[in-house]
Amino acid sequence: MASDDRERLSVDRVRSVVLAGFYALEARKQEVNDLNVYPVPDGDTGTNLCLTVRSVVDELRGASDDLDPAQVCEAIAGGALMGARGNSGVILSQMVRGALEPFAAGEPPTIDTVVAALRRATDTAYRAVRKPVEGTMLTVIREVTEAAETAEEGVAPSAFIDLVLEAGWNSVRRTPTLLKVLADAGVVDAGGYGLMVLLEGMARGGGSAPREEASELARQPAAAVLEEPESAYTYCTSFLVEGRALEAAAFEEALIPLGDSLLVVGTESQLKVHIHTDQPGTVLTLATSRGVVREVEIDNMKDQTAAREARLREHTSPPPSGRTQVVAVVIGEGMKRLFRSMGAAYIVDGGQSMNPSAEELLRAVEATDSAEVILLPNNSNIIMAAEQAATMSTAHVVVVPSRSMQAGLSAMVVYDPESAVEPNGRDMAAVFESLVTGEVTRAVRDSRVDDVQIREGEFMGLVDDRVVVSDADLTHVVGTVTSYLVDGGRELLTALVGEGADAARAAEAVEGLRGLYPDLELEVHEGGQPLYPLLLSAE
Repeated sequence: MASDDRERLSVDRVRSVVLAGFYALEARKQEVNDLNVYPVPDGDTGTNLCLTVRSVVDELRGASDDLDPAQVCEAIAGGALMGARGNSGVILSQMVRGALEPFAAGEPPTIDTVVAALRRATDTAYRAVRKPVEGTMLTVIREVTEAAETAEEGVAPSAFIDLVLEAGWNSVRRTPTLLKVLADAGVVDAGGYGLMVLLEGMARGGGSAPREEASELARQPAAAVLEEPESAYTYCTSFLVEGRALEAAAFEEALIPLGDSLLVVGTESQLKVHIHTDQPGTVLTLATSRGVVREVEIDNMKDQTAAREARLREHTSPPPSGRTQVVAVVIGEGMKRLFRSMGAAYIVDGGQSMNPSAEELLRAVEATDSAEVILLPNNSNIIMAAEQAATMSTAHVVVVPSRSMQAGLSAMVVYDPESAVEPNGRDMAAVFESLVTGEVTRAVRDSRVDDVQIREGEFMGLVDDRVVVSDADLTHVVGTVTSYLVDGGRELLTALVGEGADAARAAEAVEGLRGLYPDLELEVHEGGQPLYPLLLSAE
C-alpha cells in the first residue's frame, strides 16, 4: 500500500504493485514448486501462479494510462481469468475477480476498501471450489481477511500491512496441522505459500518502489517465463547472478551490444538476467566477473522455432467432421498420435508441469469451429482451467473431467462424433467409474506419503493418485502397481511407455507381466510422455 492511501486507482499505480508481486513470485517460483506434496518431478504450483500473474502484467502493460477505475479492474480481471493455469491459478483468478469489486466503483484504495476487497476475494474463491479443503490457499486468504477485519480504526498503513502479512504467514505454517498429507510429506501448502509470496511482494515492493522505477519496469519484458518472440539471435540465455554491490544499470550497459530482449532486474545482491544473443559464453564471462552465476538456461531458439513450425504443420490437415468435436490436452508425441487416431480434433500441448491457460484452451475450442465441443483436460490440475474456458466460450462445451491421459484415452473409446455433446459427455465420463490408473516415476526428494517411506532417486508407484510403493528396483515397482490395478478381476491392462533413460527398462518390466498374468489382455503403446517412464490403466 502506498503512503498516500487515498489516491485514485490508476493503471500506473496498479502496474507498480502487480509487477512487484510478479517479480517476488518469479524469484521464488522454484521454492513454491518444490513444496509439491508428492515428491515427483512435476511440481508446478509456483509456475502456474507465476504465469497467471504474468498474464495480468501483460494486460496492464498494454493498457492505456487514462483508464478509469472500472476499466482498470476489468483489465486485471480479464488478464487473470484468461491467463489462469492449474488449480492454483484458477483459484487465484477468482480471488482477483472478487477483490476488484470494491475498487471498480471508483472508491479510493483506503484500508477499509482493502478489507472489503479481501472479504470479497475470500468469498468468491470459496464459491469457486466445489469442495473447499482447509489447509490450502483458501484457508490462507480467509485467515488474512479475518486478521484484516480485526484492525483497529485509524491504524497506520504500515501497521496494517504487518498485521495481515503476519497472519498470512502464520496461516501457511499451520497448513500441515489441517491436512495430514502435508504433515506426512513435511511441507506446507504450496498454493498458500505462493499466495503469501505474491501478497508480500505487492505490499512491500509495490508500496516502497519509486513510481518512476516501477513505470520503467512495466515497459520492460518480464522474466522469460513465456514463449519468446522471434529474434535475430540464436540463443535465449537467462541466469541469476549473486554477489555484493551488483549494479544492474552497469551490467545492462555491458550487455547491450551482445543481443536484444535484454532484461536485468533485481537487487544489489541478486540479479535476474535474460538476453537473446549469439554469444552466450561472452555473456556468462561478464556475469562471472561480477558474482556467482546460478540457474543458467541456454536454449537454441532456431531449433525451438523449427520444432514449433513442425508441430503446427501437424495440425494443417482438416479436423474430423461430426456434430461433436474433441479438444484434448496431451503431452508426448506417441500420446498425441493415439488421441488423434481416436478422433480428437485438436490437441493442446500440456500435462504434468506444463498446464495450459484458460485462454489457450478457449482458443483451441474456438478453433474447432464447432457448436458442440468435448474438452478433455487429462490432468487433475487442468480441470478447473478447462471449466473456466468452457464458461467463456460461445460453443456448447462439456468438460469431461479426465484426471490423467490414461483416463482420457479410455474416454475416447466411447466417443461418438455424430452424437450430441451432452450424451457424449455422459458416456465418456461414465468410463471412469470402472477405470483404475497407475503411474511410475522417480522421486525427487525424501518424503513420506500415504504411509510409504520414499527415498530420493527411487522409483515411486501410484495408484489413483495414492502412493503404494517406493523402491530402487523398477521391475518391483511395476509389479506392485500392476497387482493393485488387476485386483478384483480386471482383464485389460494398458501400458503407455514414456521417454527418457528409464523407458526401455519400463518396457521390459511390462513385458515381464505377460508371464505373471497369462490371462490378462495387455496393450502396450509408445506414449513418449516426459517424467513418467510408465503410465498404466486397467478396466
